[in-house]
Amino acid sequence: MLNIIESYIELKKNLGMLINKSGYKNAYLAEQIGIPAPTFSMKKQRGNWNEVEMSKILAIIENEKLEDYFLLELMREQKDEKRYPVSELTK
Repeated sequence: MLNIIESYIELKKNLGMLINKSGYKNAYLAEQIGIPAPTFSMKKQRGNWNEVEMSKILAIIENEKLEDYFLLELMREQKDEKRYPVSELTK
């Protein structure tokens, strides 16, 4: 359960970066989710999105390129973790 909350916090913190990587303009996304562009920009800087806004934004920007980028970042974070061969895991 704690893992879910930590993932949510991480997503909320990095949503601005994901928006930048998606290639969508702030004004377009603001219009699509129904908030003024200046408010959108402030929320992006501060990372104070609510769940409905996050859901709407992710529904628009989610694509394979963005998922690949996010997966790469996760792999970079875990690069120093100890690895085990499959044969060891099956024992």
